[in-house]
Amino acid sequence: MIRILLFGAEGSVRSGGAELLKEALDPGVAGWIDLVAETEVAEKLLQDQGFHPLAIEDTFTLHHQPRVEEYADHLFVIVRGIDFNSDKAVDQLQTLKLAAFLRSNLLITVHRAELKSVKLVRSRVEESARALPGGVVQLLWSICDEMIDLYFPIVDDIGARIESLEQEVLNNAEREHLQSILDLRRKLGVLRRTMLPHRAVFNHLANSRDALFDATASLNFRDTLENVLRLTDAIDQQRDQLLNVKDTYLSVISQRTNEIMKVLTLFSAIMLPLTFIAGVYGMNFEHMPELSSRHGYFVVLGAMGAVAAAMVVWFRRRKWF
Repeated sequence: MIRILLFGAEGSVRSGGAELLKEALDPGVAGWIDLVAETEVAEKLLQDQGFHPLAIEDTFTLHHQPRVEEYADHLFVIVRGIDFNSDKAVDQLQTLKLAAFLRSNLLITVHRAELKSVKLVRSRVEESARALPGGVVQLLWSICDEMIDLYFPIVDDIGARIESLEQEVLNNAEREHLQSILDLRRKLGVLRRTMLPHRAVFNHLANSRDALFDATASLNFRDTLENVLRLTDAIDQQRDQLLNVKDTYLSVISQRTNEIMKVLTLFSAIMLPLTFIAGVYGMNFEHMPELSSRHGYFVVLGAMGAVAAAMVVWFRRRKWF
């Protein structure tokens, strides 16, 4: 799918598809070409426009990490955003890559599926280009900033789940809680691995000396960099908090195991003398006076009961029960 926006004077915007492509490539016209799941078309377009071959290659590398590269006549940026196209993708924190090529009056974005951030920015810009006084540079920043902002609800939700999980573990730790801990740890690992390269990208853009960037653009990208740092700090804090929850879970389970072992040990201790007495009278000796006693059986049972009761009383006084 090819979506094109052309920006005219006084905030006018024209939107369309492939029919506007020739006009969008005119150096005198400011435009945004958004290519969605158009691999062959995008590759040919980028090659025809003379973009760097390495940048084009990275554009179509599926799992490429975020990066930024400045070339002689253009800027190349890769960022990654959460895939909101399905609940499963959101739950697994799958990300989609967006590759952007920037020239003085042209922004070309390439991605293999719809990105929520791109859709939101396009909707705002279609209403009025006055929202973009900084031209295509601000357009690139708006997409990147929106993409990073969409991570905040995800991180906040994980934080709330960790708080709830911690209380549940304290109240009654169950095996399911360990699975939740491992799942949250995996998600935080994914988020951290995604954020770290973004930090380098936006630090580069915030301090870029490229002629395309003025003071406002640098300030905008610096604001996005601060958001990335906030996200990274929040993720690190949540990882530490989740580690504490895991330690709490293991402590509760260990205590519960110890209680079970304590009960079994006490039961074994009570049964030990009873087993000894039963073993003595289970020996097949011919001369055992107690065996000929009329009340011998009940006396032995009484003795065994007395021993068991005495041990229980002693254990309770020691507060082992």
